[in-house]
Amino acid sequence: CHGSPRKMNEFLWESTTPAHFLEKLCRDHQADIICATHTGIHWQVELPGDQHFANVGVIGRPENDGQTHVGYMILEVDPRPVFRYIPVEYDYRRLAREMQEEKLPEEFVETVLTGWWTTCLEILPAKERIRGKF
Repeated sequence: CHGSPRKMNEFLWESTTPAHFLEKLCRDHQADIICATHTGIHWQVELPGDQHFANVGVIGRPENDGQTHVGYMILEVDPRPVFRYIPVEYDYRRLAREMQEEKLPEEFVETVLTGWWTTCLEILPAKERIRGKF
């Protein structure tokens, strides 16, 4: 899901989302595993009762860590769930040129070129903010 199963624009951060809330989401949606995105920073947690939550990363922009790659997760269940984060290298310079040609905001281009977020910093909790440049 994008965001969370209850709201597509909900941010679920590793540092501020309590386990009991993730357990409730699993219960409410009768799910053993929930895979979400929206924050752009991957993480996962195993919950009591053999339930799992994963924020799977994002292909659309780097993770605010100074790296230019993007990434996604693969979930394998055999017999237990295993989440593997897969970084994806791509021609980020070409993407930046194309973004500039389309006259997208320079802040977005800078994020692609540097791996550091330049927008939406106000939404980052303290733990996620300190891993960034700004």
